[in-house]
Amino acid sequence: MNDNNNMPLFSPELMEKVARLELRARMVAEGLLTGMHGSASRGFNVEFLEHREYYPGDDPRHVDWKVFAKSGRYYVKQHEEEKNLQVYIVADASASMDFGRSGAGDGSGKWKHGNLLAAALAYLFLKQGDSVGLIIAGAGGRPAIEPRTSRGHLYRILGALADTGPRGEAHIADSLRLLGEQSRRRCFAVVISDLLEDPGPVQDALRVIRGRGGEAVVFHVLSAAELDFPFTRASRFVDPESGRDLTSDPTAVRALYLKNLNQFLDNYRDFCLRIGIDFVPAPTSTAAEEILLGYLERRERSKRR
Repeated sequence: MNDNNNMPLFSPELMEKVARLELRARMVAEGLLTGMHGSASRGFNVEFLEHREYYPGDDPRHVDWKVFAKSGRYYVKQHEEEKNLQVYIVADASASMDFGRSGAGDGSGKWKHGNLLAAALAYLFLKQGDSVGLIIAGAGGRPAIEPRTSRGHLYRILGALADTGPRGEAHIADSLRLLGEQSRRRCFAVVISDLLEDPGPVQDALRVIRGRGGEAVVFHVLSAAELDFPFTRASRFVDPESGRDLTSDPTAVRALYLKNLNQFLDNYRDFCLRIGIDFVPAPTSTAAEEILLGYLERRERSKRR
């Protein structure tokens, strides 16, 4: 994965967008910390082993030669900072994420809503000392921002989000597959997407991440209109990614649409439950802080069992 170590050069317009996004993310994150009555790390951290396998490029000085003498395999002693999470936020920037931005009573559009979730999570993870990276899936493709722990790194993530507009196809599956294959450490993949692509490859890629010992959470972002299908007059429906269209009477297809949607949602819920991934509905009509607080509280309760 590519990584540009230089801070982005923000235009005045982009700086204003980043400042607004940071302010909202900070307000959400600080509200969550208060709501959890303590550190958000209780909701995120996972246990790591004291050793991990050696990867090409690791400093040979960190190889545990006693373990090698006993097992014949190379293991590296983990430093304290390596025990923290390595987080990749995978943000769907496909054209379908532009839907809902002007819908009455629908909250913000999906992309703006997803950005706030991503920004607040990045703020929380960095605050607890984890390293955070960003993969933008769609919008013509952008280099991944590799995980870092510095405070200034937050602005690189916010800048990339604020400087991106949804367009084209997402290929979430491709982004997750690369992450599963190339990540040198056990990672935590945070997927923020409407999941409007073939679920098979996405689920296969998530299996790879779990198979390598990683964790994942999927925030499923849909608008109220997509969930309720409130249309009543004959309309032309256009797929923003493929351009294909369909003219139909919504009242005649609503029941079938909702049936297929519920099957789609049940498929993802069942899959995530089977392999130990959190699946979090994140409708645009629900405030980001409510979604995240509910998720953190559920995760905390599950760890206590």
